[in-house]
Amino acid sequence: MLTEGEVRALTALHGEQTVSELATSLDRSLSYTSELVERLETAGLVETRRQGKTKRIRLSDAKALELLTDFTQQYAHIDWPELLSGAALRVCYFLDTPRTAIELARCADVHRSTVHRALAPLQHRGIVYQTDDGAYALNDGFEPLSAVARELAHHAHRQTVEEQIDTYTILWESLDEFLVQTTTEIADEHFIPTGPDQFQRYGLPLLARDRRYYLYSEATSELSPEMLCCHMLVVDSGARTQSYCLLLLSHVDINRDELRAQAAKYGVDDVVDDLYTYLDTSGDQRTSQLPEWEDFQELAEEYEVTL
Repeated sequence: MLTEGEVRALTALHGEQTVSELATSLDRSLSYTSELVERLETAGLVETRRQGKTKRIRLSDAKALELLTDFTQQYAHIDWPELLSGAALRVCYFLDTPRTAIELARCADVHRSTVHRALAPLQHRGIVYQTDDGAYALNDGFEPLSAVARELAHHAHRQTVEEQIDTYTILWESLDEFLVQTTTEIADEHFIPTGPDQFQRYGLPLLARDRRYYLYSEATSELSPEMLCCHMLVVDSGARTQSYCLLLLSHVDINRDELRAQAAKYGVDDVVDDLYTYLDTSGDQRTSQLPEWEDFQELAEEYEVTL
């Protein structure tokens, strides 16, 4: 997420300015401002051009900046750079729905004291309030703040992918991670291969198409079977994929609590619950997406999976 200086620079840029003009607006040194511009240019948030010996700067056409500019101009009397840098933006990302400090700390991967410290100025200015049950929520009119934080994260994710490949689709994303589909191999260590071709690691060779799937994460280095199951359901929650996930759950020692935690993270918890209900009842309770028990037994026998 952005630092206070970066937010201040973005909100100070109007039209096209020189680095010197921006430094004057920010009341900072030329060297500091130059470094700031370089970081923002690398992030794809500003564009620069040379005019003789002078570098001129303007905002890029990133949707995140459009949202940020519209929002900050709507409430121009508020010093947003002071309020929105660092941890505050991380926390606001998850204020799309009311959440307690404990929930926000877990989601944003920060300490609970950091949540209180980030939200206290926002609460003081009437931007954030606490519900009767202690959850934090955005006041009327300030709901776009969460969308701004989310679009900034989405922009950063796109920049990260585009350093590796040209054609891709982001299938799921959180603040610091995302799941991407492409036809190109990615060798970067933070892109962890996932999807159908990873089933062979568990003795379940599936016919993989020309599509490749990767989880981008700087915090995770190994793909667990619990994660793989959830990734498959994000990619495609149809009948065929659910049958493959049933094979995985039956064949591998899965930690149910961990799987349910991962399922909640990826938004597939209802489907995972249906899979477990199906297995626990030997198919007596099943949704329309799940096979008849006899058909699943045949599939399991084909893959040498003991039910």
